Amino acid sequence: MPEVEILATRTAGRVAKSHAKQVFIGMRQGCILDSQLCENLDSTLRALLGAAVPGIQFSTREDVVSLLKSRGFFSIDAYQDSAIRAVASSLRVEVLVIDNLIWKGANYELSSKIIDVSKDKELDIFTVKISRPATPNEEEPVFFREGGSGPFLFIERRNSNHFPPFRYPACDKCPDPKYPAEARHKGLEGTIVLLVTVSEQGMAEQISLIKSFDSDLTASALQAVQSWRFKPAIGLDGKPIAVRVPIEVTFRLLH
Repeated sequence: MPEVEILATRTAGRVAKSHAKQVFIGMRQGCILDSQLCENLDSTLRALLGAAVPGIQFSTREDVVSLLKSRGFFSIDAYQDSAIRAVASSLRVEVLVIDNLIWKGANYELSSKIIDVSKDKELDIFTVKISRPATPNEEEPVFFREGGSGPFLFIERRNSNHFPPFRYPACDKCPDPKYPAEARHKGLEGTIVLLVTVSEQGMAEQISLIKSFDSDLTASALQAVQSWRFKPAIGLDGKPIAVRVPIEVTFRLLH
């Protein structure tokens, strides 16, 4: 497919410019809409980089999943770029390429985001439009989980958030966390990022830490989220389902 070739060529050129020798090419959950497209981009990109960068090595999805699971994550979390970024440095990955697919009317938007791991900095993002074949039930979101058990990921198509009876999880009772006195005294501000399973009962379970900058603030964020109560996600059959979602807890001082 020429659009995939174009995207792979642009992405490979930018990765080669970074002089990285250890790369991981991952997929965000949007790729579940058409995994073959993202896999084609992955294989084309590997071939181009292998020819352009002598000695380049690629970490595998299995490497990432194994490391995530060793840290209490789910294998399905490998579809979250924040989770991939959290473990990439432990695999000695220098550059991440995260592929994603977004539903755009009659088209898909296929993208590749390039990230410098050591600087935790986005270097570039490239996108192409690809014609999308018509599919049945285009209004419905896609639900995905691995192995027939565990929490779901959900992927929007056209207007999934307006499709009854589907509902995203939403906070019901989510009070702000306590601001630790020492952190307040130091003037510490920022965001703690967590990956959470919101259960069928609306509880925050299986909480994994993605990003932190202070241990006291992290402990306060975790304590708060564990006490939160949610309106659970509702599947297409009208029944509550457990879903895996990122949650950001932000601490800001009033100046």
